[in-house]
Amino acid sequence: MIRSISSIARWALILLLLPLAAVAQAPATDGAAQSASVQTVLRLENSLLSLDLVNYTELRERARRAQQGVNEVLGRLDQALAGDAVSLGSLETLQNDLDASRAASRITEDRLSSQLERIQERLRRIGLLQGGGAIAQRPADPVTGRWRVAIAPPTTPQNAMATYDLRLNGTVVSGTYQIDGGSSGSFRGTFSGGNLRMERVDANGGFDSVWEGRVGNGRIEGTWTSNQLATGQPNRGNWTAVREGGQ
Repeated sequence: MIRSISSIARWALILLLLPLAAVAQAPATDGAAQSASVQTVLRLENSLLSLDLVNYTELRERARRAQQGVNEVLGRLDQALAGDAVSLGSLETLQNDLDASRAASRITEDRLSSQLERIQERLRRIGLLQGGGAIAQRPADPVTGRWRVAIAPPTTPQNAMATYDLRLNGTVVSGTYQIDGGSSGSFRGTFSGGNLRMERVDANGGFDSVWEGRVGNGRIEGTWTSNQLATGQPNRGNWTAVREGGQ
């Protein structure tokens, strides 16, 4: 079975080289053609990955059977040595069987390791192709991601730190937050024209504040307003956020 799959893989590799050549020869300004070629290569790489995974499954089964063979010979060896009438001849035969079984097992394990390396390399290429295609296919989402946030209360000179996980769907924003060493909860809000507005819902206390900010270049700068009255006036403060991983 593995031989037939390898033959298929060779033909798939030939097909794979055709769109790669097209990418190399295409004019640099023809972005649409290059993007289509990248998608063709990506589909072929995913097909080859499927073949690689089938090969791995078969090699894994061979490795399992080879290890069973080693264990079976070891069991016979244990039985012989536990008896009263073990002979030198039978012991040498069992030793030869054990050496042969272990050699077969090592060969299968080496092939299994090589197949794993092949799969890893395939996944790297797929990741690079997906990364290149994603840039051309859709504009960057300025909101979705994990943000590291500094919150400046009006009564405290030191910022509180937090992590916000935000998701943008159209103009609707949702997400969660975790204050370092403190409370947690969720967000609901909107994003439009670079302006973000969210209502924060504490996991224990419910809706407690409104957060507004300007989003751009992987940063958010804005103000927050609490609905919890302390001195007859709403609490207010500033906040800044930087998206992990950049823009």
